[in-house]
Amino acid sequence: MSKSLLFIISDFYPGGSQRQTYELDVMLKKLGIQTSILCMVDLNESEHFTDHYYKLHQELGTPIQFLSELLPKEKNTLQRVVNKISKTKSQFKLNDYLKQFDDTWFFGEYTFKKLQYLFDFPKGHAIKLFIVCSRFQGKQYREFNKKNKYIFIDGFDDDDQVKWEFEGFEDYTHISLPLSLMPTEQYRKWKFSDTEKKKIGIFTRLSKAKPLDPFFYSFSILQEQFPTLELHVFGSGTPELAEYDRYIRHLNLKNVFFRGHQENLKESINNEELDLVWFQGYFNRPAGYAGFDVALTGTPQLFWDFYEGENQLINNSQTVYPHFKKILPFCEATRMVLTNKEFAERLSLEQFNDTVANRDMSKNIELIKDKFN
Repeated sequence: MSKSLLFIISDFYPGGSQRQTYELDVMLKKLGIQTSILCMVDLNESEHFTDHYYKLHQELGTPIQFLSELLPKEKNTLQRVVNKISKTKSQFKLNDYLKQFDDTWFFGEYTFKKLQYLFDFPKGHAIKLFIVCSRFQGKQYREFNKKNKYIFIDGFDDDDQVKWEFEGFEDYTHISLPLSLMPTEQYRKWKFSDTEKKKIGIFTRLSKAKPLDPFFYSFSILQEQFPTLELHVFGSGTPELAEYDRYIRHLNLKNVFFRGHQENLKESINNEELDLVWFQGYFNRPAGYAGFDVALTGTPQLFWDFYEGENQLINNSQTVYPHFKKILPFCEATRMVLTNKEFAERLSLEQFNDTVANRDMSKNIELIKDKFN
């Protein structure tokens, strides 16, 4: 009988952690490995996000269980405290549920953080986590016992960066797995435009945790040179709650449009005929799956780097994924993409080729396949 795996996830929203779970689920099914999912959040819980990946996992035949079906919802703070100190019968039921699986993986630090008190981990047991956040997003994501034994899988591939990311953890194994998907050429339709009107796109979740201030300041500078330039921000959420609207008012920005969540990012990019995409980056790589989906359309990208460590390639427009921490070089690179066909086409080709060569899940699964067998 094939080994049975349980993936513990936060929800089925259209985010990076959920995308990674799905991409892995597809590939593991092809390898004949049985997967099941335990989801912390019930369906239809968010007014902003759809349960995008729920039906996709169902189509794969993946059994899905919701935490609320195993545990009663905690009604107040006192009950949460009591449950941390003394496991209830329902919590023992959760541990009994886990015993039917050969292995359990947590997707996201916040998933483990919220559930860590509910599990009986045998002494010396390695807790297995897919890391989906970076330190710049806040240390609260990894507020769990650093003395435990862990296996971390993530996209970090530089030794110094790994040491920085997991500073303080005493016993862990680190495995690098690039964010991976199934590359396709069918969406590669971007062409350099000689028209005066230009459109820049940003794809993100509208949240204070996803800062866009460097982009708004850059757009303010660029509008002086390109009065008809448009900035289209795609993503779930509201600009007021994310506090983006104050930048628009203070900088007196024109032609900024909030377009909402896009069900198919690649189709939206092609339909909108974007000239350039600005994206959040981290140590010379796109900070999420959206960056690689953009690359598959061929649309050039420039990145604002949120890595806090030393980056030798910062503010260098000649790299495959140019990352910046200074406004003026970022604006100059943007101007080059919008006006210099040779420069824009070089970025387009290199970013597409890099994604196809290095982000193919069918190849990258070999890096971690032995962890599931």
